[in-house]
Amino acid sequence: MTNTTKRFFYIATILLVLTIALSQIFFSTFFETKDFPLRITSIVFVWLVICTSHYRVIKTVTDKPKAFGRVFMLQTTIRLFLYMACIIAYLALYKQHGVPFTVHFFVIYLIFSIFEVASIMKFVKQ
Repeated sequence: MTNTTKRFFYIATILLVLTIALSQIFFSTFFETKDFPLRITSIVFVWLVICTSHYRVIKTVTDKPKAFGRVFMLQTTIRLFLYMACIIAYLALYKQHGVPFTVHFFVIYLIFSIFEVASIMKFVKQ
């Protein structure tokens, strides 16, 4: 594992903890829906998927730089379908919490995706 990958995992873990803490604060103070099932689990799930995807993309860039675009787009597509399946499954199980969960999931997805793309672009430029 390269230093860049280790640094990504350290920062991603810090971002995970901060995201969970902010989620707790926002949902306990500002929203009517104080809590809904699988809120923290969804944050950890997105974190695991992003970390796995990042590791695979960095490995691809290191081994086969020409395959970067194809692998990155394929993994992004797979992640989107995986996330969509999770949201649909959640909506099927917990209809009453559908809107808060979907908005929450979207915000978590944006936070981690922006972080991942920024770190990959930084690595690719090097």
